[in-house]
Amino acid sequence: MKRRAQPQVFRIAAALLLTAAIAGQWWQRQPAGVIAGWVPAMAKAHCPAAVRGASTIADSARTLDRWSYAVIGNLVFRDGRDRCQAGEINRRG
Repeated sequence: MKRRAQPQVFRIAAALLLTAAIAGQWWQRQPAGVIAGWVPAMAKAHCPAAVRGASTIADSARTLDRWSYAVIGNLVFRDGRDRCQAGEINRRG
């Protein structure tokens, strides 16, 4: 049984995936610019526990993640806690 070469489309897709992964790592560490102001302000108005500041694009994304985890936690776990109040979200690094 002979091994055949992969079709060209798979080679191109693998190269594009690797390029996107490398570019994404570089892009997330860039200063957040204008997004640094409105993401924490919007999150603080609705869920103060999710805000820890945002100096890079990745920090703004983490703020949105913490906010969504708190909202989903309030919907799923009906234990009477408000996870959006300051101090309710675990402060893990």
